[in-house]
Amino acid sequence: MQIWPLPESYAFRDQAVRFNVTGNGPPLVLVHGTPFSSYVWHRIAPHLAQTRTVYYYDLLGYGQSEQRDGADVSLGVQNALLAELLAHWQLTSPDVIAHDFGGATSLRRI
Repeated sequence: MQIWPLPESYAFRDQAVRFNVTGNGPPLVLVHGTPFSSYVWHRIAPHLAQTRTVYYYDLLGYGQSEQRDGADVSLGVQNALLAELLAHWQLTSPDVIAHDFGGATSLRRI
């Protein structure tokens, strides 16, 4: 059993990105920074999920998402990943809480 399960997977450029969706209500996306993972949200996400549908994921190359030697995990790649995840989740205008590098990614995509 994992402490912070990310049971869902999205194939981004042939690499696995792990995520979870929990709760019920208006959409809220959590985007972590580097060199962290979505685990940074483990205390707050359950509280937010009481009134929101919370989406969180591990950036490509971090946490439970695929980590390949030499893979491009730059801001541009993370921007493209977030755009694809939002489309996959069918979200057009979600609220976002972002941290560090995740803030830069979110500002360029939301």
